[in-house]
Amino acid sequence: MGEMTTARAQDLLERATAVLAISDEDLIYKGIVAATTERIVALRRAEERLKEKYGSIERLEQRIKQEGVSPDDHTLYTDLLEWRAIRHELDELLHVLEA
Repeated sequence: MGEMTTARAQDLLERATAVLAISDEDLIYKGIVAATTERIVALRRAEERLKEKYGSIERLEQRIKQEGVSPDDHTLYTDLLEWRAIRHELDELLHVLEA
């Protein structure tokens, strides 16, 4: 973060805490929780889209094992990688919320 951006963020934090009558620490925590929750919702929507398409990640893995991945169409493999990334990020974000 640049020096100017940090100064603006600090100024905004000071003004917001004065108006909201909340500590800067509480406001930062609330911001982290809000951003984390928003991302979790987006990831769960993406995961639901994949579930509707394939049923489960295990079914998708099995389909790839049986059919292989076409040299012309990597959709199955790309979707599997996306699903795995979604699961990993969800796990990480849930740990952030638990903390």
